Amino acid sequence: MSIANPPKARKKLVKTKVHNTELSDQYSWIRDDNWQEVLHSPNVLKKNIRKYIDDENKWTNKKLSFLKPLEKKIFNEIKGKIKEEDISIPQKDGNWFYYSETKKNKEYSILRRYKSTTTRKNSLIYHDWNKESIPYKYFKPGGAYNSNNHNLLAWSYDDKGSEFYKIKIKNLNQKKHLNDKISETDGSVIWETNDTGFYYIKMDKNHRPSCLCFHFLGTHQDQDIEIYNEKDSGYFLNISETLSKKYLILTIHNHETSEIRIINQQKKDRKLKLIAKRKKGIEYSIEHDQENSRFLILTNKDNAIDFKLMKTDENNFSKKKWTDFLPYREGVLITNFSCLAKYIIVQELENGIPRILVINKKNKKKNIIKFDEEIYDLDFNEGYEYKSEEIRIYYSSMATPLLTYNCKLKDQKKRIIKKQEIPTGHNPKNYILTRVYASSLDGKKIPISIIKRKNTPKNAPTLLYGYGSYGISIPPSFSASRLSLIDRGMIYAIAHIRGGMEKGKKWYEDGKKRKKLNSFNDFISCAKFLKKENISGNISIHGGSAGGLLIGASLNISPDTFHCAVAEVPFVDVLNTILDETLPLTPPEWEEWGNPIKNRSDYDYIRSYSPYDNIKKQSYPAILATSGLTDPRVTYWEATKWIAKLRNKKIDDNPIFLKTYTEAGHGGMAGRYNQIREIAFIYAFILWRNNLTKRSISR
Repeated sequence: MSIANPPKARKKLVKTKVHNTELSDQYSWIRDDNWQEVLHSPNVLKKNIRKYIDDENKWTNKKLSFLKPLEKKIFNEIKGKIKEEDISIPQKDGNWFYYSETKKNKEYSILRRYKSTTTRKNSLIYHDWNKESIPYKYFKPGGAYNSNNHNLLAWSYDDKGSEFYKIKIKNLNQKKHLNDKISETDGSVIWETNDTGFYYIKMDKNHRPSCLCFHFLGTHQDQDIEIYNEKDSGYFLNISETLSKKYLILTIHNHETSEIRIINQQKKDRKLKLIAKRKKGIEYSIEHDQENSRFLILTNKDNAIDFKLMKTDENNFSKKKWTDFLPYREGVLITNFSCLAKYIIVQELENGIPRILVINKKNKKKNIIKFDEEIYDLDFNEGYEYKSEEIRIYYSSMATPLLTYNCKLKDQKKRIIKKQEIPTGHNPKNYILTRVYASSLDGKKIPISIIKRKNTPKNAPTLLYGYGSYGISIPPSFSASRLSLIDRGMIYAIAHIRGGMEKGKKWYEDGKKRKKLNSFNDFISCAKFLKKENISGNISIHGGSAGGLLIGASLNISPDTFHCAVAEVPFVDVLNTILDETLPLTPPEWEEWGNPIKNRSDYDYIRSYSPYDNIKKQSYPAILATSGLTDPRVTYWEATKWIAKLRNKKIDDNPIFLKTYTEAGHGGMAGRYNQIREIAFIYAFILWRNNLTKRSISR
């Protein structure tokens, strides 16, 4: 490897025949056939592949070493904007109050609790993630699950970044760990009512959550009971429980179809009962309304594309018995709901603006909770207790740090109980928030959320962020780290493109499968609009995972539109991945992208936009890509192959960098300070490419 030039990947042409067409790949050798073992043990990666990845890291580190002072400065800025020593608001669960705290220079939170008859001064530590992380180079906390009698704690963690979580058990009274150790799980736990054991989801070798199991305390995992095993590799499992604690809920789903089975926790047989058989395109989720002996069902049944609420008797829940509770309202997307003893809480989105609907179960009276800003983010938490008569509401905007409200449901009175503190200071009045709309190629209006300082001029450099897949909406919420860009004179914009659900379920459906090109065209249209309207000058772009696909495809289609690009763990080798049904996410992904194995037209369509397959002999802007060696979602070789091919094809001198985190997975490095370091690295790169490294922060 020469320091003057980037590593050059060797070529080894591999040709495959698919649907009587030839698919060529010169860099397929970068994928280790041993990838399943690599997820568990990164050191088994083939030496020649590891050497190439290490050479890329060395070159990136060397060539960008001059940014280290700026990285450090940004790291300290972001760290200065978070309250390093903080506590969460205690939440009541039975006879206890639970909360977490963070300590200065500690990567992870500390969990504390106190009896409801005492005060927080009497709280005790019951779990310290920092202590548990000590033996591991990589450590990501999963969940911490209290038993029903509050004497036991089941906790899960990932020590590789591969998202195979281990579960351990702690006796809180005796302050010691039990011998029980459960491996290869998704990290979730539901305790049985009598606390003799718990339910969990086991992952198969391809990282698919496929099996519901029950573990008896004090026994070996080999003795666990398999309750349900999903044979269709296109479906995932996850578990939850109703707020009433009466039912365990097993949800079997892909990206457009769901099926639910339940276990009555008040019975000892652990038998699953089917709510409604899966039907392609029909999604539903349930909650238990104990007072009325019924289930409430959120579903898109009967062409309710943006979902409606239905109800059915909990002892006779045949689909024929389902009736409307909150009928479908066109243009109103229901994003979440919960059921308490006296109230039903529904979160909605209309015209991209969130609100919370509270329904009194007794008198059917409805009240709406909303806010007045033009663009903001809103969420709620009903807590642990079914009989609670209050909820917490979380509100923020791109300029306003998080506000936590306590809302008493009886009189709808809400009061602020916590404000996100910015220790180095922050004045929302120094910023301008706007929502503008770009026109895409087919005339659709694409919302763009924008934040900038009041003294930032027109045509300033802009970072445009996008995602646009899986129906995931990117909220216009507060981010302290973004201020390191904005306060240096950058405009920050979020493109709410099709593929998300900002404008309802149809907005999502118009950005998937054979309409996926809409996502890329929307994104490019947003960038061109910002330039045309003199809002922005140079446009830099940023996205991760499926948002990395957005970056890669947009660069192929319209490279001259963009000044530089950052793609984190980018899903760029789309065609090869979706053709390989052994990969962790491939079978469920067919509902999102199409099935190129069975369908020639799906194959042709995916091939038409797959970033890796459409790299051209053309100029590309400067690019930074990141990946994780143990990433089970977007495997390390996607970004690695993409960068190798880009370097080989492009005809310009703009630099391209690859940073592979060799002890991390899809979410990057673990721990809050490590994550800040990653952000600082990316932001330093963006500021450098926009000539903003020396500009001082204006107050």
